[in-house]
Amino acid sequence: MTVSLSSAALSAVPSCVSLAVRFTHFCSVFSRPTKVKLLGLSGLMLLMSGCTSVGEISNQQRNQFVTTFYATVADVRPIQFESHAQEAAAMGAVEGALFNFGDDDMLFSALFGAVFSGMAVSLFEGDLNGLEVGLEAVDGDYVIVTTEQDNLMVGDCVSVRVGSEVEMYHVSPLNCSSDI
Repeated sequence: MTVSLSSAALSAVPSCVSLAVRFTHFCSVFSRPTKVKLLGLSGLMLLMSGCTSVGEISNQQRNQFVTTFYATVADVRPIQFESHAQEAAAMGAVEGALFNFGDDDMLFSALFGAVFSGMAVSLFEGDLNGLEVGLEAVDGDYVIVTTEQDNLMVGDCVSVRVGSEVEMYHVSPLNCSSDI
């Protein structure tokens, strides 16, 4: 059975489905060996799996109490977040040494385990620099927030969303005036 879609019909279909239809049509036009068809099918499945989770909220955010308010940034202080790379390096060294226990390569394995584990955790943690931001809310409350954002300065007006995490967005200074 052959299905043909006009370009107008394809433009009405969401982009991911449109790509999948075009990809399937492209693969069916050519006679290909089984391995290539399997590779094409795997690529199609990977493409479609990326399209299924667009715009969804994670299960960890279910039943969350969320509050929002406007505030003026009153204080900004740079901070350094804690790193676990040293503990990971120590565990990697122990694991590497135990892997080749009693061999001549035991020291080399311990060093390799320490370097590899420390670097992996360091890459996973990312940048450890952050800011401690003092916010003066429109209603007069004063709160302190630690954040990874680095684009906040004293006097900025921000919209603050507090749920499982704190998110701050720059907004018009009119939102932070006391005349509201």
